[in-house]
Amino acid sequence: MKISTAFREAFRVYTRHFGDSMKFLLTELCLTLICLAPVLFVSEKPLRFLALIAVPMWIFLMIPARINAASAMQDSLGTGRLFTLRLADPSEWGGKILCGLKRCLFLLAWALPMIAVLVVYIGYYTGWIDVFVLMQKVQDFGGGDVNTGIGYLALIFLGTLVPLMIGIGYHSGARHDYVLGKRNLMKGHHGKNLLIWLCAQVTLLPTAVSAAVLAFRYSDVVRNPSGLIFSHTVKLPDTKISLVILGAGVLLTLILQPLRSLITASAVHQLAEGKE
Repeated sequence: MKISTAFREAFRVYTRHFGDSMKFLLTELCLTLICLAPVLFVSEKPLRFLALIAVPMWIFLMIPARINAASAMQDSLGTGRLFTLRLADPSEWGGKILCGLKRCLFLLAWALPMIAVLVVYIGYYTGWIDVFVLMQKVQDFGGGDVNTGIGYLALIFLGTLVPLMIGIGYHSGARHDYVLGKRNLMKGHHGKNLLIWLCAQVTLLPTAVSAAVLAFRYSDVVRNPSGLIFSHTVKLPDTKISLVILGAGVLLTLILQPLRSLITASAVHQLAEGKE
């Protein structure tokens, strides 16, 4: 698997039929929103239990859809198209679900550090509804400085995300392995696949840039939060401009998501061709 080849082939497919790439993106995005729609019930206390409907919807709709998307990507790297009826292929439905659930279990193991920290955090802060008490605790955690405390908490949380991100990249080729019908195709190649997956995250750059700009805009607030709350010497930047900056970054990132997925698909496609 060559990183340069993976990027080149993915970009070729992405730009060859750009309309297909956007229709593919919209299809995946709509399916994701449909499966997550029951989560909206959380806003209504008597109906909160209905949010659990999102779990079976994700398992029985989204998991097979992601496998179908992998199949369409593999076709497009050959002579096929990215936006085809393969995206709605109902065949091997049970096998696709089992493949997806297996990957979810692996990712759950990678997420254990994050889950442990969240459980401790929720247990420690349960019952705290006073923002001033919370700020005092954060300040104490930072050795008397609120910003240091916030920084420590952010570093701890980001540290727990690292194993999960590695796990996602490590197993990112699983669905392509399944649709190519070559079991254990990825055996011995997970490390290179992880590296290619990490390189593919360059498509998240627009959001990263917009986040950096927003961080700069709100730097005064972060450095002196008490000035905003108590003395009002610190002013919040214009919210509309901030939303435009964030929206532009997110929109550009969304447009690039088919390319990001195609990079991993191309890497696995190379591996399959090399073993034929």
